[in-house]
Amino acid sequence: MLDGTFALLERSLRIDSRAWSSHLARLGLLLAIYVSLSYTRLTSFLIGAPGLHFFSGIAYLDVFFMTLLGISFFATSITEEKEEDTLGLMLMAGISPLGILAGKSGGRLWQSMLLIAAQYPFVLLAVTMGGVMQSQVWSVTVALVAYLIFLAGFGLLCSTLAPNSKSASTWMVIGLLAYFFIPMLAGYWSFVHANWQMSQGGSTSTTVGWQFVEAISRVSVFTQMSQILTTGFGETALSIQVISNVLMGIFCSALAWLCFGIATRSPSSEATSRGFVSRYRSYSPFSAGRPWTHPFRWKDFHFVAGGGPAVCFRLFYYGILGLLLFAFDGDNNWFYFFLFLLWVSVVVDAARVISRSLQEEVRGQTLSALMLLPHSINKVVYSKLEGALLNWLPAPVLGIVTLALCPNFNADLDSVLRQERVDVFLLGMVILALFSAMVCHLAALISIYARWGAVPLAIGLSIGIYIAVGMLEAVIMIPLGGSMNEYVLLSFMALSFLSICAACHLGVLLRVQSLATR
Repeated sequence: MLDGTFALLERSLRIDSRAWSSHLARLGLLLAIYVSLSYTRLTSFLIGAPGLHFFSGIAYLDVFFMTLLGISFFATSITEEKEEDTLGLMLMAGISPLGILAGKSGGRLWQSMLLIAAQYPFVLLAVTMGGVMQSQVWSVTVALVAYLIFLAGFGLLCSTLAPNSKSASTWMVIGLLAYFFIPMLAGYWSFVHANWQMSQGGSTSTTVGWQFVEAISRVSVFTQMSQILTTGFGETALSIQVISNVLMGIFCSALAWLCFGIATRSPSSEATSRGFVSRYRSYSPFSAGRPWTHPFRWKDFHFVAGGGPAVCFRLFYYGILGLLLFAFDGDNNWFYFFLFLLWVSVVVDAARVISRSLQEEVRGQTLSALMLLPHSINKVVYSKLEGALLNWLPAPVLGIVTLALCPNFNADLDSVLRQERVDVFLLGMVILALFSAMVCHLAALISIYARWGAVPLAIGLSIGIYIAVGMLEAVIMIPLGGSMNEYVLLSFMALSFLSICAACHLGVLLRVQSLATR
Protein backbone atom coordinates (compact mmCIF):
# COMPACT_ATOMS: atom_id res chain seq x y z
CA MET A 1 0.00 0.00 0.00
CA LEU A 2 2.89 2.35 0.72
CA ASP A 3 4.87 1.54 -2.44
CA GLY A 4 3.22 4.33 -4.40
CA THR A 5 3.42 6.71 -1.46
CA PHE A 6 7.19 6.61 -1.31
CA ALA A 7 7.76 6.55 -5.07
CA LEU A 8 8.88 10.17 -5.08
CA LEU A 9 11.27 9.47 -2.19
CA GLU A 10 12.77 6.53 -4.08
CA ARG A 11 13.20 8.70 -7.16
CA SER A 12 14.97 11.46 -5.19
CA LEU A 13 17.33 8.90 -3.63
CA ARG A 14 18.15 7.43 -7.04
CA ILE A 15 18.84 10.88 -8.46
CA ASP A 16 21.07 11.72 -5.48
CA SER A 17 23.07 8.52 -5.88
CA ARG A 18 23.77 9.33 -9.54
CA ALA A 19 24.34 13.09 -9.23
CA TRP A 20 27.99 14.13 -9.29
CA SER A 21 27.31 17.24 -7.21
CA SER A 22 26.28 15.21 -4.14
CA HIS A 23 29.44 13.10 -4.28
CA LEU A 24 31.58 16.19 -4.82
CA ALA A 25 30.02 17.78 -1.72
CA ARG A 26 30.97 14.75 0.37
CA LEU A 27 34.44 14.70 -1.13
CA GLY A 28 34.83 18.40 -0.36
CA LEU A 29 33.84 17.79 3.25
CA LEU A 30 36.41 15.02 3.58
CA LEU A 31 39.09 17.22 2.03
CA ALA A 32 38.25 20.00 4.49
CA ILE A 33 38.54 17.53 7.39
CA TYR A 34 41.85 16.27 6.01
CA VAL A 35 43.23 19.80 5.76
CA SER A 36 42.08 20.55 9.30
CA LEU A 37 43.60 17.29 10.54
CA SER A 38 46.91 18.01 8.84
CA TYR A 39 46.99 21.51 10.29
CA THR A 40 46.29 20.15 13.78
CA ARG A 41 49.08 17.60 13.44
CA LEU A 42 51.53 20.30 12.34
CA THR A 43 50.66 22.53 15.29
CA SER A 44 50.14 19.75 17.88
CA PHE A 45 53.31 20.74 19.75
CA LEU A 46 51.85 24.19 20.40
CA ILE A 47 48.60 23.08 22.08
CA GLY A 48 47.54 20.49 24.63
CA ALA A 49 45.12 17.67 23.75
CA PRO A 50 45.24 18.22 19.97
CA GLY A 51 42.58 15.55 19.40
CA LEU A 52 40.06 17.42 21.53
CA HIS A 53 40.96 20.69 19.80
CA PHE A 54 40.49 19.12 16.35
CA PHE A 55 37.28 17.30 17.22
CA SER A 56 35.69 20.31 18.95
CA GLY A 57 36.28 22.47 15.90
CA ILE A 58 34.74 19.86 13.57
CA ALA A 59 31.73 19.35 15.87
CA TYR A 60 30.86 23.04 16.20
CA LEU A 61 31.41 23.62 12.48
CA ASP A 62 28.99 20.77 11.78
CA VAL A 63 26.34 22.41 13.96
CA PHE A 64 26.92 25.76 12.28
CA PHE A 65 26.68 24.36 8.75
CA MET A 66 23.65 22.24 9.62
CA THR A 67 21.88 25.35 10.85
CA LEU A 68 22.64 27.20 7.63
CA LEU A 69 21.61 24.20 5.54
CA GLY A 70 18.37 23.97 7.49
CA ILE A 71 17.55 27.58 6.66
CA SER A 72 18.35 27.30 2.96
CA PHE A 73 17.91 23.57 2.21
CA PHE A 74 15.08 22.12 4.31
CA ALA A 75 13.05 25.33 4.41
CA THR A 76 12.68 25.37 0.62
CA SER A 77 11.57 21.78 0.06
CA ILE A 78 7.88 22.60 -0.57
CA THR A 79 8.03 26.33 -1.30
CA GLU A 80 10.12 25.77 -4.42
CA GLU A 81 7.26 23.68 -5.80
CA LYS A 82 4.80 26.41 -4.79
CA GLU A 83 6.81 29.05 -6.62
CA GLU A 84 6.95 26.89 -9.75
CA ASP A 85 3.24 25.95 -9.45
CA THR A 86 3.92 22.21 -9.69
CA LEU A 87 2.17 21.01 -6.53
CA GLY A 88 -1.12 20.77 -8.40
CA LEU A 89 0.49 18.63 -11.09
CA MET A 90 1.87 16.27 -8.44
CA LEU A 91 -1.53 15.88 -6.83
CA MET A 92 -3.14 15.31 -10.23
CA ALA A 93 -0.54 12.60 -10.92
CA GLY A 94 -1.84 10.69 -7.89
CA ILE A 95 0.97 11.48 -5.45
CA SER A 96 -0.45 11.78 -1.95
CA PRO A 97 0.51 14.63 0.42
CA LEU A 98 2.53 12.14 2.47
CA GLY A 99 4.38 11.06 -0.66
CA ILE A 100 5.17 14.66 -1.60
CA LEU A 101 6.44 15.51 1.89
CA ALA A 102 8.49 12.31 2.16
CA GLY A 103 9.93 12.69 -1.32
CA LYS A 104 10.88 16.35 -0.96
CA SER A 105 12.21 16.18 2.59
CA GLY A 106 13.34 12.57 3.03
CA GLY A 107 15.88 12.72 0.23
CA ARG A 108 17.41 15.89 1.62
CA LEU A 109 17.57 14.42 5.11
CA TRP A 110 19.29 11.33 3.74
CA GLN A 111 21.84 13.44 1.85
CA SER A 112 22.67 15.37 5.01
CA MET A 113 23.00 12.19 7.09
CA LEU A 114 25.40 10.77 4.53
CA LEU A 115 27.64 13.78 5.14
CA ILE A 116 27.78 12.86 8.85
CA ALA A 117 28.38 9.20 8.01
CA ALA A 118 31.20 10.08 5.58
CA GLN A 119 33.12 12.06 8.19
CA TYR A 120 32.65 9.62 11.10
CA PRO A 121 35.65 7.35 10.32
CA PHE A 122 37.90 10.38 9.91
CA VAL A 123 36.93 12.10 13.15
CA LEU A 124 37.76 8.87 14.96
CA LEU A 125 41.38 9.83 14.30
CA ALA A 126 40.92 12.44 17.03
CA VAL A 127 40.91 9.56 19.55
CA THR A 128 44.43 8.54 18.52
CA MET A 129 45.61 12.17 18.79
CA GLY A 130 44.66 12.33 22.47
CA GLY A 131 42.09 14.16 24.58
CA VAL A 132 38.96 12.46 23.19
CA MET A 133 37.34 9.09 23.88
CA GLN A 134 35.43 7.04 21.33
CA SER A 135 32.25 7.37 23.40
CA GLN A 136 32.45 11.15 23.01
CA VAL A 137 32.72 10.82 19.22
CA TRP A 138 29.68 8.54 19.18
CA SER A 139 27.68 10.85 21.48
CA VAL A 140 28.43 13.88 19.27
CA THR A 141 27.38 11.93 16.16
CA VAL A 142 24.06 10.93 17.75
CA ALA A 143 23.46 14.51 18.89
CA LEU A 144 24.13 15.82 15.36
CA VAL A 145 21.75 13.28 13.81
CA ALA A 146 19.01 14.23 16.28
CA TYR A 147 19.54 17.93 15.55
CA LEU A 148 19.41 17.19 11.83
CA ILE A 149 16.06 15.38 12.25
CA PHE A 150 14.72 18.42 14.10
CA LEU A 151 15.92 20.75 11.33
CA ALA A 152 14.33 18.56 8.66
CA GLY A 153 10.97 18.40 10.44
CA PHE A 154 10.84 22.06 11.39
CA GLY A 155 12.02 23.14 7.95
CA LEU A 156 9.34 20.98 6.34
CA LEU A 157 6.67 22.58 8.53
CA CYS A 158 7.85 26.12 7.68
CA SER A 159 8.06 25.24 4.00
CA THR A 160 4.54 23.82 4.02
CA LEU A 161 2.93 26.76 5.80
CA ALA A 162 4.90 29.60 4.19
CA PRO A 163 3.82 31.06 0.84
CA ASN A 164 7.38 31.32 -0.53
CA SER A 165 10.99 30.43 0.23
CA LYS A 166 11.84 33.79 1.74
CA SER A 167 9.03 33.59 4.28
CA ALA A 168 9.90 29.98 5.12
CA SER A 169 13.54 30.87 5.75
CA THR A 170 12.50 33.86 7.89
CA TRP A 171 10.15 31.73 9.99
CA MET A 172 12.85 29.13 10.44
CA VAL A 173 15.38 31.73 11.56
CA ILE A 174 12.92 32.97 14.19
CA GLY A 175 12.25 29.41 15.34
CA LEU A 176 15.95 28.58 15.57
CA LEU A 177 16.60 31.75 17.56
CA ALA A 178 13.97 30.55 20.04
CA TYR A 179 15.55 27.07 19.97
CA PHE A 180 18.95 28.50 20.97
CA PHE A 181 18.04 31.38 23.28
CA ILE A 182 15.22 29.82 25.35
CA PRO A 183 17.45 26.97 26.64
CA MET A 184 20.21 29.52 27.26
CA LEU A 185 17.90 31.64 29.40
CA ALA A 186 16.54 28.55 31.15
CA GLY A 187 20.08 27.45 32.02
CA TYR A 188 20.89 30.91 33.35
CA TRP A 189 17.75 30.97 35.51
CA SER A 190 18.49 27.47 36.81
CA PHE A 191 22.07 28.48 37.67
CA VAL A 192 20.91 31.62 39.48
CA HIS A 193 18.26 29.64 41.40
CA ALA A 194 20.83 27.02 42.49
CA ASN A 195 23.23 29.72 43.70
CA TRP A 196 20.43 31.43 45.58
CA GLN A 197 19.54 28.18 47.35
CA MET A 198 23.16 27.64 48.31
CA SER A 199 23.41 31.20 49.65
CA GLN A 200 20.34 30.58 51.81
CA GLY A 201 22.00 27.56 53.36
CA GLY A 202 19.58 25.09 51.81
CA SER A 203 20.20 22.04 49.66
CA THR A 204 20.39 22.14 45.89
CA SER A 205 17.23 20.04 45.46
CA THR A 206 14.65 21.73 43.28
CA THR A 207 10.95 21.44 42.72
CA VAL A 208 9.31 19.87 39.69
CA GLY A 209 9.02 23.26 38.03
CA TRP A 210 12.73 23.99 38.31
CA GLN A 211 13.56 20.47 37.15
CA PHE A 212 11.47 21.21 34.08
CA VAL A 213 13.40 24.47 33.54
CA GLU A 214 16.67 22.55 33.84
CA ALA A 215 15.42 20.00 31.30
CA ILE A 216 14.60 22.82 28.87
CA SER A 217 18.14 24.16 29.28
CA ARG A 218 19.47 20.86 27.91
CA VAL A 219 17.33 20.79 24.77
CA SER A 220 19.77 22.85 22.70
CA VAL A 221 22.48 21.04 20.76
CA PHE A 222 25.04 23.64 21.87
CA THR A 223 24.42 22.78 25.52
CA GLN A 224 24.79 19.10 24.73
CA MET A 225 28.02 19.71 22.80
CA SER A 226 29.57 21.65 25.68
CA GLN A 227 28.81 18.77 28.04
CA ILE A 228 30.06 16.04 25.71
CA LEU A 229 33.33 17.83 24.92
CA THR A 230 34.31 18.21 28.57
CA THR A 231 37.02 16.01 30.07
CA GLY A 232 35.65 12.93 31.83
CA PHE A 233 32.32 12.77 30.02
CA GLY A 234 30.65 9.44 30.80
CA GLU A 235 26.92 9.91 30.17
CA THR A 236 24.82 7.95 27.70
CA ALA A 237 24.36 9.16 24.12
CA LEU A 238 20.54 9.17 24.53
CA SER A 239 20.32 12.50 26.30
CA ILE A 240 17.44 14.94 26.74
CA GLN A 241 18.64 16.83 23.66
CA VAL A 242 18.58 13.73 21.46
CA ILE A 243 15.14 12.56 22.57
CA SER A 244 13.55 16.03 22.47
CA ASN A 245 15.02 16.93 19.06
CA VAL A 246 13.83 13.69 17.48
CA LEU A 247 10.35 14.08 18.97
CA MET A 248 10.12 17.72 17.84
CA GLY A 249 11.19 16.73 14.32
CA ILE A 250 8.57 13.98 14.13
CA PHE A 251 5.88 16.28 15.55
CA CYS A 252 6.66 19.06 13.05
CA SER A 253 6.59 16.56 10.18
CA ALA A 254 3.24 15.20 11.31
CA LEU A 255 1.86 18.73 11.68
CA ALA A 256 3.06 19.57 8.15
CA TRP A 257 1.22 16.48 6.87
CA LEU A 258 -1.99 17.51 8.64
CA CYS A 259 -1.80 21.11 7.39
CA PHE A 260 -0.71 20.26 3.84
CA GLY A 261 -4.17 20.46 2.29
CA ILE A 262 -5.04 23.80 3.90
CA ALA A 263 -1.63 25.45 3.38
CA THR A 264 -1.33 24.50 -0.30
CA ARG A 265 -4.94 25.10 -1.30
CA SER A 266 -4.24 28.41 -3.04
CA PRO A 267 -1.59 28.34 -5.78
CA SER A 268 1.26 30.81 -5.79
CA SER A 269 0.36 33.93 -7.71
CA GLU A 270 3.93 35.04 -8.42
CA ALA A 271 7.33 33.42 -8.38
CA THR A 272 9.07 36.43 -6.90
CA SER A 273 7.99 37.36 -3.40
CA ARG A 274 7.09 40.90 -2.41
CA GLY A 275 7.92 40.10 1.21
CA PHE A 276 6.17 42.53 3.56
CA VAL A 277 5.88 45.19 0.87
CA SER A 278 2.22 45.98 0.33
CA ARG A 279 0.61 46.29 -3.08
CA TYR A 280 -1.43 49.29 -1.96
CA ARG A 281 0.52 52.51 -2.24
CA SER A 282 -1.74 54.87 -0.32
CA TYR A 283 -3.13 52.85 2.56
CA SER A 284 -0.20 50.86 3.89
CA PRO A 285 2.96 52.03 5.68
CA PHE A 286 4.72 49.03 4.10
CA SER A 287 4.19 50.30 0.57
CA ALA A 288 7.14 50.62 -1.79
CA GLY A 289 5.92 54.01 -2.98
CA ARG A 290 6.96 55.59 -6.25
CA PRO A 291 10.15 54.33 -7.93
CA TRP A 292 13.35 56.20 -7.21
CA THR A 293 15.58 57.94 -9.71
CA HIS A 294 17.56 54.69 -9.82
CA PRO A 295 14.82 52.05 -10.25
CA PHE A 296 17.14 49.05 -9.79
CA ARG A 297 18.15 50.28 -6.34
CA TRP A 298 14.49 50.88 -5.48
CA LYS A 299 13.48 47.40 -6.64
CA ASP A 300 16.14 45.51 -4.69
CA PHE A 301 15.78 47.70 -1.62
CA HIS A 302 12.07 46.84 -1.33
CA PHE A 303 11.50 43.50 -3.07
CA VAL A 304 14.81 41.71 -2.44
CA ALA A 305 16.10 43.08 0.87
CA GLY A 306 12.63 43.58 2.37
CA GLY A 307 12.05 47.35 2.31
CA GLY A 308 10.97 49.29 5.39
CA PRO A 309 9.77 46.26 7.41
CA ALA A 310 13.15 44.57 6.95
CA VAL A 311 14.91 47.73 8.13
CA CYS A 312 12.69 47.74 11.24
CA PHE A 313 13.41 44.08 11.87
CA ARG A 314 17.15 44.62 11.50
CA LEU A 315 17.05 47.58 13.87
CA PHE A 316 15.14 45.49 16.41
CA TYR A 317 17.42 42.43 16.10
CA TYR A 318 20.69 44.33 16.20
CA GLY A 319 19.28 46.60 18.88
CA ILE A 320 18.70 43.53 21.07
CA LEU A 321 22.26 42.36 20.39
CA GLY A 322 23.50 45.86 21.21
CA LEU A 323 21.68 45.84 24.54
CA LEU A 324 23.13 42.42 25.36
CA LEU A 325 26.61 43.67 24.49
CA PHE A 326 26.13 46.71 26.71
CA ALA A 327 24.68 44.61 29.55
CA PHE A 328 27.53 42.05 29.49
CA ASP A 329 30.29 44.60 28.88
CA GLY A 330 32.05 43.55 32.08
CA ASP A 331 31.74 39.78 31.45
CA ASN A 332 34.32 38.88 28.82
CA ASN A 333 32.90 35.41 28.03
CA TRP A 334 29.34 36.55 27.28
CA PHE A 335 30.43 39.85 25.75
CA TYR A 336 32.68 38.26 23.16
CA PHE A 337 30.11 35.55 22.47
CA PHE A 338 27.51 38.19 21.57
CA LEU A 339 30.17 40.16 19.67
CA PHE A 340 30.93 37.05 17.61
CA LEU A 341 27.19 36.54 17.08
CA LEU A 342 26.89 40.14 15.91
CA TRP A 343 29.72 39.72 13.39
CA VAL A 344 28.31 36.43 12.07
CA SER A 345 24.83 37.95 11.73
CA VAL A 346 26.16 40.96 9.80
CA VAL A 347 28.21 38.81 7.41
CA VAL A 348 25.50 36.19 6.82
CA ASP A 349 22.87 38.89 6.30
CA ALA A 350 25.07 40.67 3.74
CA ALA A 351 25.83 37.42 1.90
CA ARG A 352 22.14 36.50 1.86
CA VAL A 353 20.89 39.78 0.37
CA ILE A 354 23.71 39.87 -2.20
CA SER A 355 23.14 36.29 -3.35
CA ARG A 356 19.37 36.74 -3.48
CA SER A 357 19.73 39.96 -5.51
CA LEU A 358 21.49 38.04 -8.29
CA GLN A 359 19.60 34.78 -7.94
CA GLU A 360 16.20 36.48 -8.39
CA GLU A 361 17.17 37.61 -11.89
CA VAL A 362 18.63 34.22 -12.79
CA ARG A 363 15.58 32.30 -11.59
CA GLY A 364 13.19 34.75 -13.22
CA GLN A 365 15.19 34.65 -16.48
CA THR A 366 15.07 38.43 -16.73
CA LEU A 367 18.72 39.12 -17.53
CA SER A 368 18.06 38.98 -21.27
CA ALA A 369 15.30 41.56 -20.91
CA LEU A 370 17.62 43.84 -18.92
CA MET A 371 19.98 43.88 -21.90
CA LEU A 372 17.34 45.84 -23.85
CA LEU A 373 17.65 48.77 -21.44
CA PRO A 374 20.03 51.65 -22.23
CA HIS A 375 22.40 50.57 -19.46
CA SER A 376 25.32 48.19 -19.38
CA ILE A 377 24.77 44.91 -17.59
CA ASN A 378 27.57 45.80 -15.14
CA LYS A 379 25.79 49.00 -14.15
CA VAL A 380 22.57 47.05 -13.62
CA VAL A 381 24.35 44.53 -11.38
CA TYR A 382 26.07 47.23 -9.31
CA SER A 383 22.82 49.20 -8.91
CA LYS A 384 20.98 46.10 -7.71
CA LEU A 385 23.67 45.30 -5.16
CA GLU A 386 23.68 48.91 -3.93
CA GLY A 387 19.93 48.78 -3.33
CA ALA A 388 20.14 45.48 -1.45
CA LEU A 389 23.07 46.62 0.70
CA LEU A 390 21.33 49.92 1.46
CA ASN A 391 18.70 47.95 3.36
CA TRP A 392 21.44 46.01 5.16
CA LEU A 393 23.43 49.13 6.11
CA PRO A 394 21.77 49.73 9.56
CA ALA A 395 23.27 46.45 10.80
CA PRO A 396 26.97 47.40 10.79
CA VAL A 397 26.24 51.02 11.70
CA LEU A 398 24.29 49.98 14.79
CA GLY A 399 27.00 47.49 15.73
CA ILE A 400 29.77 50.08 15.50
CA VAL A 401 27.76 52.59 17.55
CA THR A 402 27.11 49.96 20.22
CA LEU A 403 30.79 49.04 20.51
CA ALA A 404 31.69 52.73 20.79
CA LEU A 405 29.38 53.01 23.83
CA CYS A 406 30.87 50.02 25.72
CA PRO A 407 33.46 51.46 28.17
CA ASN A 408 35.06 48.16 29.22
CA PHE A 409 35.50 47.06 25.61
CA ASN A 410 37.15 50.38 24.76
CA ALA A 411 39.44 50.01 27.76
CA ASP A 412 40.43 46.48 26.68
CA LEU A 413 40.96 47.72 23.14
CA ASP A 414 43.18 50.53 24.39
CA SER A 415 45.30 48.10 26.43
CA VAL A 416 45.66 45.81 23.42
CA LEU A 417 46.79 48.71 21.26
CA ARG A 418 49.39 49.66 23.86
CA GLN A 419 50.79 46.14 24.15
CA GLU A 420 50.72 45.26 20.45
CA ARG A 421 51.83 47.24 17.43
CA VAL A 422 49.10 49.34 15.95
CA ASP A 423 50.00 48.33 12.40
CA VAL A 424 49.60 44.61 13.19
CA PHE A 425 46.25 45.25 14.87
CA LEU A 426 44.98 47.27 11.91
CA LEU A 427 46.19 44.59 9.51
CA GLY A 428 44.24 42.03 11.53
CA MET A 429 41.13 44.16 11.18
CA VAL A 430 41.76 44.35 7.43
CA ILE A 431 41.99 40.56 7.29
CA LEU A 432 38.67 40.28 9.15
CA ALA A 433 37.04 42.68 6.69
CA LEU A 434 38.52 40.85 3.70
CA PHE A 435 37.33 37.50 5.07
CA SER A 436 33.81 38.92 5.39
CA ALA A 437 34.05 40.29 1.85
CA MET A 438 35.25 36.89 0.62
CA VAL A 439 32.16 35.21 2.09
CA CYS A 440 29.92 37.71 0.26
CA HIS A 441 31.79 37.35 -3.04
CA LEU A 442 31.68 33.56 -2.90
CA ALA A 443 27.95 33.66 -2.07
CA ALA A 444 27.35 35.93 -5.07
CA LEU A 445 29.29 33.62 -7.38
CA ILE A 446 27.65 30.43 -6.14
CA SER A 447 24.14 31.94 -6.28
CA ILE A 448 24.25 32.27 -10.07
CA TYR A 449 25.24 28.61 -10.45
CA ALA A 450 23.30 26.79 -7.71
CA ARG A 451 19.59 26.92 -6.90
CA TRP A 452 20.01 26.75 -3.15
CA GLY A 453 22.64 26.77 -0.43
CA ALA A 454 24.75 29.67 -1.73
CA VAL A 455 25.38 31.16 1.71
CA PRO A 456 26.24 27.88 3.53
CA LEU A 457 28.52 26.81 0.69
CA ALA A 458 30.21 30.21 0.68
CA ILE A 459 30.82 30.07 4.43
CA GLY A 460 32.14 26.52 4.18
CA LEU A 461 34.51 27.43 1.35
CA SER A 462 35.67 30.54 3.19
CA ILE A 463 36.51 28.60 6.33
CA GLY A 464 38.23 25.96 4.24
CA ILE A 465 40.29 28.63 2.48
CA TYR A 466 41.18 30.20 5.83
CA ILE A 467 42.35 26.86 7.21
CA ALA A 468 44.27 26.11 4.01
CA VAL A 469 46.05 29.47 4.09
CA GLY A 470 46.84 29.02 7.80
CA MET A 471 48.16 25.53 7.12
CA LEU A 472 50.33 26.83 4.27
CA GLU A 473 51.74 29.49 6.58
CA ALA A 474 52.47 26.83 9.20
CA VAL A 475 54.23 24.66 6.63
CA ILE A 476 56.41 27.62 5.66
CA MET A 477 57.03 28.86 9.21
CA ILE A 478 57.79 25.58 11.04
CA PRO A 479 60.96 24.74 9.06
CA LEU A 480 62.18 28.27 9.77
CA GLY A 481 61.75 27.75 13.50
CA GLY A 482 58.90 30.26 13.74
CA SER A 483 61.25 33.12 12.88
CA MET A 484 59.09 34.59 10.12
CA ASN A 485 57.74 38.06 10.85
CA GLU A 486 54.06 38.07 11.80
CA TYR A 487 53.58 41.13 9.59
CA VAL A 488 54.60 39.03 6.58
CA LEU A 489 52.20 36.23 7.55
CA LEU A 490 49.26 38.59 7.99
CA SER A 491 50.06 40.33 4.71
CA PHE A 492 50.14 36.98 2.90
CA MET A 493 46.72 36.08 4.31
CA ALA A 494 45.29 39.48 3.40
CA LEU A 495 46.60 39.22 -0.17
CA SER A 496 45.15 35.70 -0.48
CA PHE A 497 41.68 36.85 0.57
CA LEU A 498 41.91 39.91 -1.67
CA SER A 499 42.87 37.80 -4.68
CA ILE A 500 39.94 35.46 -4.13
CA CYS A 501 37.55 38.43 -3.84
CA ALA A 502 38.88 39.86 -7.12
CA ALA A 503 38.56 36.49 -8.89
CA CYS A 504 34.98 36.01 -7.65
CA HIS A 505 34.09 39.59 -8.62
CA LEU A 506 35.32 39.03 -12.16
CA GLY A 507 33.63 35.63 -12.31
CA VAL A 508 30.24 37.11 -11.32
CA LEU A 509 30.42 39.80 -14.01
CA LEU A 510 31.44 37.33 -16.71
CA ARG A 511 28.77 34.82 -15.70
CA VAL A 512 26.02 37.44 -15.62
CA GLN A 513 27.03 38.72 -19.06
CA SER A 514 27.04 35.16 -20.39
CA LEU A 515 23.54 34.48 -19.03
CA ALA A 516 22.23 37.81 -20.32
CA THR A 517 23.38 37.19 -23.89
CA ARG A 518 21.89 33.71 -24.20
